[in-house]
Amino acid sequence: MIRQLFILLACFMTIPAFASPLVGDISQYRIEMDANFNGTRLFLYGARNDVGDVVVVVRGPSKHYMLRKKEPVGGIWVNRARMKLYDVPGFYAIASSKPLDDIDASALFARLKIGLPNLFTPPASSFTLARHNEFTAALIEYQQQRRLYTAEPVSLKFMGEMLFKATIEFPDTIPQGEYTAEMYLLRDGEIAGLQSIPITVNKTGVDAFLYNFAHQSPFLYGITAVLLALAAGWFTGRWFERR
Repeated sequence: MIRQLFILLACFMTIPAFASPLVGDISQYRIEMDANFNGTRLFLYGARNDVGDVVVVVRGPSKHYMLRKKEPVGGIWVNRARMKLYDVPGFYAIASSKPLDDIDASALFARLKIGLPNLFTPPASSFTLARHNEFTAALIEYQQQRRLYTAEPVSLKFMGEMLFKATIEFPDTIPQGEYTAEMYLLRDGEIAGLQSIPITVNKTGVDAFLYNFAHQSPFLYGITAVLLALAAGWFTGRWFERR
């Protein structure tokens, strides 16, 4: 709580000195996940020194997704249609001073990929648009079930006309990697102020070792897993024989 008050005070005192349209900060720049990690909260603070709407976007590390759709063929469900989506954030949350639909910046939102409908670039061909929308809707639903995408923007709380704060929930399912907290001050459909803050999410302890082993040496990881399973089965069988 003391750190939060210092952050708010720093934002308030910095504005007159630098005349920045937008000043912001976050409660932690590094999140470490171990075996007991149950999620955490990220507190965002800031102050605006000009009129406008404030939108905060927290994005997780981007990756490519291959989506497949099962369809019945001869009474058997098999993978038929598929689509690959590029540079999709693994985590996505928004906080805003008002609903995004009430902010007159639709063109800007599309360009900056602000809002779930703007995360994916639609195909040029109208023939594949319906299928594209079907796959992207399925991915969004999947990520929301894992609490990695927020369905609606978190409401920014203002203290007076200048200071604001918001809380972003990080579930225990967040991927490790580099995140960014982007703070925008928008006015008349344009960016009046901007600040981007990096966040690092890392696994620690045994979880980090297993994660790195599985991703850096997948072949050896698979062999090791099979050998351990065989060894466990052999020792279990020997133990029951002696019983």
